[in-house]
Amino acid sequence: MRLAHTWLPADTPDNEFNIQIISAHDSLLVTNNQQKIYDAVSSWWCKPLGHGHELIKNSIYEQLDNFEHHIPANAWNAVIEDLSTKLVNIFTQMDKTLYASDGSSAIEMAMKLSYESRVLQNQPKRSKFIALSGAYHGETIFTLGVCGIDSYKKNFAGLLTDNIFIENIPYVTGRNDVLWHDCNFDENYWDNYFGEVSDLVTALIFEPIVQGAAGMKIISKDFLAKLVIVARRHDIHIIADEIMVGLGRLGVLSVCKDIIGFEPDAVCFAKNLTAGSIPMSTVVVNKSISNIYRLHKKAFHHSHTHSCNTLAAKVANNYLDYLYKSDILDNVLLAEKKLSEMVINLQAKFSFILNVRAIGSIAAMELDYNTVDVNTIFKLAVKNGIYLRNIGNILYIMPPIYNLLDEISKIAVYLDNVLSKLKITY
Repeated sequence: MRLAHTWLPADTPDNEFNIQIISAHDSLLVTNNQQKIYDAVSSWWCKPLGHGHELIKNSIYEQLDNFEHHIPANAWNAVIEDLSTKLVNIFTQMDKTLYASDGSSAIEMAMKLSYESRVLQNQPKRSKFIALSGAYHGETIFTLGVCGIDSYKKNFAGLLTDNIFIENIPYVTGRNDVLWHDCNFDENYWDNYFGEVSDLVTALIFEPIVQGAAGMKIISKDFLAKLVIVARRHDIHIIADEIMVGLGRLGVLSVCKDIIGFEPDAVCFAKNLTAGSIPMSTVVVNKSISNIYRLHKKAFHHSHTHSCNTLAAKVANNYLDYLYKSDILDNVLLAEKKLSEMVINLQAKFSFILNVRAIGSIAAMELDYNTVDVNTIFKLAVKNGIYLRNIGNILYIMPPIYNLLDEISKIAVYLDNVLSKLKITY
């Protein structure tokens, strides 16, 4: 069989270099010629348990004996309520959850919740959002309006809402970077900044700590924590996009609560929620928002056919239980140190590696465009048994976390092989 009619994501219609996957297990993708390829990006960041994990399979089999999905309008079941309870109980100020199928939809729900709450409070002019340069929150039209990466949105500019973007973000190499704890935050500047726009702004939205599509850039914890304090001083909602980093990726359940130290008005989870098995996303809602809807006896009109999908919820329930009961989160924090050492060692060996960084189960290296041909990375990696998708000149890994401690040495060998064979262009 050849690829003839499927237009693969983020690709031209007829790209000739693709691989056919016939099976996957543990951390491996298996191609039609029986090559085993290490999935170093967790299949776009969503496979914390790798492929074919017994927890996922058993969850699906168990739920299928009852039903896989039913209409969620005025109808519920114990599985979805159990999941909602688990998600709310990660926090102390949240009390409701909303569900959809993908991350972009969760972001849109959170954005609409924030704005409609303003309408209900007779503040319809507060229709803008503040986002960060380098931000990525999805690729639907509404979410592209808060995207801080021009290449994703420039061809759709005529369709997008006009929002505000924060520049000059303090990035760090990891938790040991001096700026992580103290970024010289200018409180007076930011107080004036938010004060000048607060009459037009409903919410500040950001990816907590790590900006994925920007190249795995790590933001100063100090900056985000203090930015939130000042924004809230001006009655600006906080929307946290934890779709990539939440539920295990950084060794905690919620990056906002457990690392930065605050609870947002809405937090979005998706990729890791069902361990990458069945599409599902959620918005966990703060009482600060839900109480407005209670006061005005208002329904929130955003519904998806597969909202509250029970099959997905069963997997999510068991995955969250696994995070609580196992040592997987502790192991991610142990792996963070080893990943940092790995990229530092690679930088010392290869002169074309300019900068490195690592946090949780994420590690990244900036390669010198002028020295190596980064366009060859994917093909070269596949030939050497590892699946890598560089973001421009950023080579990163975000492997499954369930056995990461045991696999770091193997990952280091894979990366060394690929980097040793990169074409030198100067």
